[in-house]
Amino acid sequence: MKHENYQMATMTNLQVEEYLKQGQTVLVPVGTTEQHGPYGPLCTDRMIAEEICRRIAPELKALVAPPISYGLSITHKGVPGLVYVKIESFIAYIKDIAIALNQGGFRRILFINGHYDNAGGVTFALRSIYDQFAPNTLAYCLNYWETMKPEDAATYLGWDAGLHANIGETSVMLAIDPESVDMEQAIEGWPDPPEDIKSDKLSAILTAIIPIPGSMLKVTPTGGWGNPKESTAEKGEAYLKVITESVLQFVRDVEKVYLKLYG
Repeated sequence: MKHENYQMATMTNLQVEEYLKQGQTVLVPVGTTEQHGPYGPLCTDRMIAEEICRRIAPELKALVAPPISYGLSITHKGVPGLVYVKIESFIAYIKDIAIALNQGGFRRILFINGHYDNAGGVTFALRSIYDQFAPNTLAYCLNYWETMKPEDAATYLGWDAGLHANIGETSVMLAIDPESVDMEQAIEGWPDPPEDIKSDKLSAILTAIIPIPGSMLKVTPTGGWGNPKESTAEKGEAYLKVITESVLQFVRDVEKVYLKLYG
């Protein structure tokens, strides 16, 4: 490549061909188009995943594929602006993308996921086509939040910080696209589980809502899960640095495991 451009969407096929002489890694941002409270943009999950890919691509010498903007978000059914896809459609789509990228020369195909529900669909899709990949191909899905140590993520994500359209997601959006966030509409929203839950509250809530269409409308009255009012671009940038470092380390560690087991 004549210059360091890692965005496939703005590259020519000849530039991609030139890249493949030195690298074989592609990052695929995966998100959704769903409500993030009355204050956050619909494509929050996709935009965060894409920003993470943009930041880690130079370090990994990887290309960033155009993002997947529609995902498994039927739990938000009933909210204006929602676009969800059925699980069978999503899995078929992931299969086609992964096979095409592999046929095009990529041997490391990383789906960087920004929405909780998507991960299972991506993983099952990849598992079902692994015997169709070229030799020495590693394709997998990672949830960016699962790469972080709990103590590093606690300020931005978790039972105390919230999970959806919370201080973490809202701050990141203020850092990468402040005009997309309407802080005048920011409102606190928390689930109200039964007081007599004796097992892990978070696990109990997620288990109850994940299979049910429109269930997020029952979790909180605001559509968010957390308090976005204290969100700032500075906090978002700090969170992005933590995410970037943890995702980079995770990708490198997965590669080490793969090479030891299969290399």
